[in-house]
Amino acid sequence: MSGPRPSSLHQQASWQRHAWRGIRRMVQDWTDTEGQRWIFVVKTVLAAFLALWIAFRLGFDSPRSAMMTVFIVALPSSGMALEKSIYRLLGTLVGCVVSLAIVGMFPQQPLLLFLTLALWIGLCTSGSAMLRNARSYGFVLAGYTACMITLPAIEAPLHVFDLAVSRATEITVGILCAAFVSDAIFPRHQSDQLVQAVRGLYRNVTQLCHDAMQDTISDTQMERLHLQFAAEVAALESGRAASWFEAGDVRNRSHQLHAFNASAMVALTTFHTLHRLMQRLRAQQNTRVPEMMQPLYDELSQALLVGEQPARNAAEAGTSRVRLAALSQALPQRLAQLRTDFSDMPSLHEDALAMETALELFQRFHAELLQMVTDYHALSGKLSLIPKGQQRKILSYRPSTPPMIALAAGLRSASALLILALAWYALNWPSAVGAVIIAVIFCGLASSSPDPDGLIRQTTVGFTLAVPFAFFCAFFMLNHVEGYLMLILAMLPFLLIGAYLSTWKKIAGIGIGFNLMFAQMIAPENMMRFDVVTFLNDSMAQVLGLILAALMFALILPEHRQGSRRHIASALWEEALHLCVGNKPDLRHHFESRVRDLLNQLNMGIRGTADAATRLTLSQAVTLLEIGHAILDLRDVRAQLTQDDAAGKALDTCIDRLASYFRSQGKDSTEQALSGTQDAGRIVRQSLQQDDADAKGKRLWQRALTDLHMIHASLLDSTLPAADANTEPSDQEQAHAT
Repeated sequence: MSGPRPSSLHQQASWQRHAWRGIRRMVQDWTDTEGQRWIFVVKTVLAAFLALWIAFRLGFDSPRSAMMTVFIVALPSSGMALEKSIYRLLGTLVGCVVSLAIVGMFPQQPLLLFLTLALWIGLCTSGSAMLRNARSYGFVLAGYTACMITLPAIEAPLHVFDLAVSRATEITVGILCAAFVSDAIFPRHQSDQLVQAVRGLYRNVTQLCHDAMQDTISDTQMERLHLQFAAEVAALESGRAASWFEAGDVRNRSHQLHAFNASAMVALTTFHTLHRLMQRLRAQQNTRVPEMMQPLYDELSQALLVGEQPARNAAEAGTSRVRLAALSQALPQRLAQLRTDFSDMPSLHEDALAMETALELFQRFHAELLQMVTDYHALSGKLSLIPKGQQRKILSYRPSTPPMIALAAGLRSASALLILALAWYALNWPSAVGAVIIAVIFCGLASSSPDPDGLIRQTTVGFTLAVPFAFFCAFFMLNHVEGYLMLILAMLPFLLIGAYLSTWKKIAGIGIGFNLMFAQMIAPENMMRFDVVTFLNDSMAQVLGLILAALMFALILPEHRQGSRRHIASALWEEALHLCVGNKPDLRHHFESRVRDLLNQLNMGIRGTADAATRLTLSQAVTLLEIGHAILDLRDVRAQLTQDDAAGKALDTCIDRLASYFRSQGKDSTEQALSGTQDAGRIVRQSLQQDDADAKGKRLWQRALTDLHMIHASLLDSTLPAADANTEPSDQEQAHAT
């Protein structure tokens, strides 16, 4: 008998190779998605039972607190888990100290005790709402830890020290177990995710610039990407802060990461200003400025690509840096040639002004883009050996909430405590203290959330679902088991369900709420107690506390919450005003960082598709960014002039009128601001045309003219308050040109 033919053997071997590749691809896909979820679930449950076992062995009064701490601080990456754990521990310690002080000052005076505790919780909640980062969690813990220790100690103030020590030790055990398991078993390092975030931000920024310069992106896409970049900048800073708690060189590269983040923000603002100017000129259809600028656009956009796409990592960005540096050397000659070619053509005066503005903006954008690419490429090499005193000063991105929203959050938490604590004290319902504590906790936690209603709603669903499962487990399973191993087997299926639900972003609150409520109601102790009446009372109190927290958000200043469009719009105008009157150092970075953060808050507050009012606020934010950078540049020019310089005085007047406009945004102030830019432009143009002006002076005056033209064009933007509804923008533009 003859064997298989060689061709058949080859086909069979090829089929087997394809089959194995397919299987490996399927396994890899599962590992990267569903596998990561189950690894997180197993690690969380393992850490929770480890903490519970240690609490049992040490004889803690409330071992469940150690277990619940694990569910609270469990996060996918070890850096995020460590960061949250550290601030939870610090907040707990501060809260313990404050609770001892409050009970010590008012041991027999409940009313004064409640007032002082409400004041403390209000301050902590306001601080949490103001920061909106991992540090804010420490503020929340400092507030509600004091509440959790002080309220049970009202009837027995001599036991407050024991309560504080127990709380601190239980939390510490839970934190240590969560940190150990997260970092020791299949760790996911935040630094790895940070690298991907940095690469993603660079690729997205360069791709946006390339597409916009090739005019292949719509205005709607630009708006959406502006919000996306604001979120990415905030996420990058958040990831950097979490990575600092891990081993590695991220903390040594903090300055480089700050530099890249800052240069990316500045380059994006200048590019958007240039892009909007070119869009306005294209819409006129009677100017050749866009056509003449296109060769520069093409060369710059191609320099951003490595092959047919942006650089995939910091090392590849070196190619773009070399190309941009080469363009930088040739750019002065290219710009001079463009000016010469344009002057040889018949054109209106406003076209010449638009051309100068476009060239000036392009030159600024090129320099800022080169700096961004250089900062990104520097991340691929060894750590900078430049002494700290000689490094470029870069400030970090710092989120900050509008003050009125933070104050409202503090008032809401303080009011919740006073109202509910007085009601509890009057009703004398023992389980009501649980409702008070839960309401205060979630008033504080939800104050930093862009969707407090959704957070409380999901947690309420998780709490409610956990009650029947906890009842079944406690009264039909645990009362028949003995030993710690049997306890684990009885609780494990339910906790696995909750931990798995917490891995899904859209319903994470349900999973976390389920596990917290389940552990709270099971209340595992060395000497288990099975009391149906207490179980029902405590479970009703916990769910009622969440409902009361939701009522507080609905009844007390409901419009003052994270992502409120009205408060963000007001804060934007205040930041623009501060540019005109403020004298603090690092004003440019502060302005850029604050506006980007406000855009991120606006993005977080959007549910689905942005409405017309939100899009208007977004457009105003971008326009105010343009005006703000021009004002800062005008102030730099003014600082180089003498006090009695005529052009300098005109710039002072222009800035003062802009400050009045930012205060009122009315018809009269808008007209005054427009006339101020026109008057300053006329005087600056006279200085530019003087024969005794040297090259440096001409460059200075040209910068000022460009800034004045950008401010004037932005004031005429349809998204800003108009000077006169009956006046056509084209008439005002003509007046400015003449």
